[in-house]
Amino acid sequence: MKYVVIICDGMSDEPLEELGGKTPLFTAKTSHTDTLARVSELGIVHTIPKGMDAESDVAILSVLGYNPSLIEQILKDETGDASFDFYTNTGKKGAIVTADEKVKTLAGKINLKVMEAEGATGDLSTNYGSKKDAAVKAFFEDDMDFVMIHVKAPGVAGENKDLDKKISAIENLDAYVIGPLVEEIQGRDVEFRLLIMPCYPTPVRLGSASKEAVPYLLYDSSTEEDGNPVFSEKTALEKGYFYDEGYLLLNHFLEAE
Repeated sequence: MKYVVIICDGMSDEPLEELGGKTPLFTAKTSHTDTLARVSELGIVHTIPKGMDAESDVAILSVLGYNPSLIEQILKDETGDASFDFYTNTGKKGAIVTADEKVKTLAGKINLKVMEAEGATGDLSTNYGSKKDAAVKAFFEDDMDFVMIHVKAPGVAGENKDLDKKISAIENLDAYVIGPLVEEIQGRDVEFRLLIMPCYPTPVRLGSASKEAVPYLLYDSSTEEDGNPVFSEKTALEKGYFYDEGYLLLNHFLEAE
């Protein structure tokens, strides 16, 4: 079994009047993601605990199964601590594809291999296809069990209050990362589980990150769930799966509960 997490930084948002009361995620043309949503578990998860800032490294630690109350210890420890080792904690050899330097530093401290992706910039000009290729390499050349792909473009557009570019970034993720990656793994005839989610919302109205809960999609190639034809904040909320403490979601994803 392979496990892949796609973090769509800042993708979730608020219903907007100019979109007829819909969110950018609902409005974006995401045929690959919506195809998965029909047979996936949809739910809601809090990644940012009360009293902590909405930062990528905080949210990503939570998604990786670490209680964010430990975050200061992890970030201040120059050498890392064996108790934070991802492989020790999960039994999975892991890698991450990201252009965020803080996240790269964090990955080194928890024993996640950083995969280089040509043209990955951490902004709206990022090379989406290169990130997909780096994940494929991690799985099938480096024999990783777990890969996280972190894409910041939707959040950057939200910070810039640019609605059109936010929708475009979500569509690019679907077209050049999610769709091709799923096709590539399916073509290898390998069972896999896929988690798609933002790390936190970055509403275009605010131009900054918020601490609200975010939607997630969990797909398992070996089984089908009763999902919804559209992956959005609203459809995920309606399904009733809810993780108030985000770090608990990983055990569910890895089937380690």
